[in-house]
Order: sequence, then structure tokens, then C-alpha cells
Amino acid sequence: MTVSSNDKLSFEEVSDPEIIRYTHSKNAATWRGLQTVDQYCERERLLGSSDIAKKGESAEMRKKFPGHELLGLKYFVLKNTELEATSATSQIVASCEALCRLGYAIHPGSRGKVVPILTACIGGVFTSPEHRGNGYAREMIHSLNRHFDRLSEAPDAPDFVKNTVITLYSEVGEYYAENGYQSLHVPVHVITETDVLLDRYCDTLPKEKGRFLRFDDYPDLVDLQKKQFESRLLKLHEESPEKFIFTVAADIDIYKWFQVRDLFLMDMTKRHQDDLKFGVALEDNSHIIWHHNWNDNSLVIVKIFMDDHQSSTHCEHTLRRLISHAINEIKTCGLQSLVFWDEEIPIKNFPNLYAVLSEMEQACKLYVENGSLSAVRPPKGFTMEKITWDNNTKFCWF
Repeated sequence: MTVSSNDKLSFEEVSDPEIIRYTHSKNAATWRGLQTVDQYCERERLLGSSDIAKKGESAEMRKKFPGHELLGLKYFVLKNTELEATSATSQIVASCEALCRLGYAIHPGSRGKVVPILTACIGGVFTSPEHRGNGYAREMIHSLNRHFDRLSEAPDAPDFVKNTVITLYSEVGEYYAENGYQSLHVPVHVITETDVLLDRYCDTLPKEKGRFLRFDDYPDLVDLQKKQFESRLLKLHEESPEKFIFTVAADIDIYKWFQVRDLFLMDMTKRHQDDLKFGVALEDNSHIIWHHNWNDNSLVIVKIFMDDHQSSTHCEHTLRRLISHAINEIKTCGLQSLVFWDEEIPIKNFPNLYAVLSEMEQACKLYVENGSLSAVRPPKGFTMEKITWDNNTKFCWF
């Protein structure tokens, strides 16, 4: 697909593996971390082959959604056609990706019902150093906006595409504001001395084993998340019926995407674990799902699930148990810190946790500026004041 930007720029969706690998080999300079360029490109290839990246090809989506082919990981490039065309990549000046996932929303036009939507999360925005200073990245995002606008405004657009929401996680502050993206910053909490948290809040390491979560053996728990996500959207709608309220859909394939990253980097950093766990569930199905950030020596909480009908006292007791399992995983894997987004665990909603963390001082850093600044482009007809993004946490990060 080609979108004419101006006389010399061409915005294109690409699927050629060699072109995609080329874009990764270029942006590796920014995101490869401890990996070599080849390792980074291989990691991105694996992620691009994961089930969430190929979601549009799944039998379930084919059956449920006309327009299923719009789901999955999409790759885009911006070309300067005035450059000499010596190869398939010689005119590429910038590139980006969009992970298109199923979402759900409730809004004034949905008549009190939660309806499916398309959520597109932009990532990998990169301009080659030799081409910077020409406004290519901004032009590329402008073209990407128009691409999704055309899809959602087409007369034959599938229902779930008509209310497309585009999000991103900016590493360059408010750069994307000029492209219509408005930030919704979620601070991060970093516990650097987890033994102190264990002693003062959890009391002890978990005495019960719980149900440990492996790569893909917990679809029943994700089903509980789906029900909770829907009930929360309905509750938020009751409180603000004039708003467009949305969430990325709970999907085990999202967690598997994190786990592919996890396993690849575990082996790359030579920190192999024979029986790596990705979370734990308690007897009442409360559960925690985490991600091992091997590069940063941290365990990142991706999702916490607790029954909304629990009393606040019971809820905090459950949280203590789940966090103790996370700390046990940190010890098992030789990691150093526990990290979570405030919207995942709003610490002021848990008085005992907040009191303990506030007293820990040097052992933790609270409300740290998030290096991945959440931002959203409101759907047409809505201003930012009329938007609520539920589950704006590590869970839907890309």
C-alpha cells in the first residue's frame, strides 16, 4: 500500500522480510541494548512471528471479525523518491511499526454496550541519522494517521474499525503532540531493596506454592480478566456517560509476546533458568503476571488481577501474597528490583503498602517519570477531556 505524502515522499506498508530486517538493522542502534545487531534483528523476527503479531491470521479472528486482516503487527517505511533507487531499501529514510490489537470501548454512540474496536499502537519510530533534521518522522506519523483514518472512515469499514484508537509510548517527551497525540503519563514505582519490602509488607516469602504460570497454560485466568475489563468499562461509563472509554482487550497472546522477549533475552544474557515462571495464581484465581527484564536486572509486573468484590482488607492481604511471590522470583532469578506502573497497582489505594513504601526512602523510588510516555490520538468527535484509557499499564505497552 502506498500513500502519496508529497511530490517526493512515499509512505508504504511493507511485508518483505528483507526490508523489515533492514529497518531493524538500522534502528538497532537505538534499541538493541546489550544485543548485537544480528541478535536484535533475530529477536524482532521472533516477535514479528508471535501469535499477537499474526493475530489477523488466527481462525478465531477470521470467524469473528470481517476485517480481521487489519489485526497484527504492521510495518511501514517512508521513502524519499529523489534518492537513487539502487536497491529495495536505498530510498528508505524512516520507518515505524504498528501493533494492531482488538480493543473494547463504550461511548455515547454505543447505547450502553461495550463494543469491539481496533487499537493501533505505534512503535519503532526511527529516522536514519543521515536523514535527520528533515521532518521525516513527523511526516511519517502524519501519513500513518491518514492511513488509519482512511481505514476507519471507509464506507465499508467493519464495525470494529470505525472507532479506531491510535496510541504510542514516546521516548522523546511530547514530540508527537504536533501529530495529534496527547500524553497520559503513568508514573513508575521501583523497589530496589525487595528484602525490605518483603520484611515490612509481606512478612514472609510465600508458604504456599500456588499455581505457577508457564508459557500458555492460563487462558482461564485471561478469561477472568476479560470479564473484569468489561465490568470496569461499564462502571466507568456509569460515572462518565459522555466519555469514550476504551481498553486493549485481555489476550493471552499479549502475555506470550512479552514471554518471547523474556526467553530470548534470558538465553542471550546466559542467565538460563530450567523452569522459568511467568507468574502465579492463588487458590481464588487472583494472579500476577510478570516479565523478567534481564537487561535491567528487574522483574516488571505486567498484570495484577484481584476480584473487585473483595473487601479492601482482603484485597491488600491478597496483594501481599502476590508481591511475595514476585520477590521470591527475583531471588530465584538473581534479579535486583521490582518495577510496576502506578495504574497497575495504584499504591495510594492500598494504605498499608503506601505507608511501607513511603517509609522505605532509599530502598525504593516512587512516582518515577516513565521513560515510555503513554499518548493517545482521540477518535474523531472526541476531545482529550472526553477520553478514558483504562488499563494504561505495562500490559498494553509496545
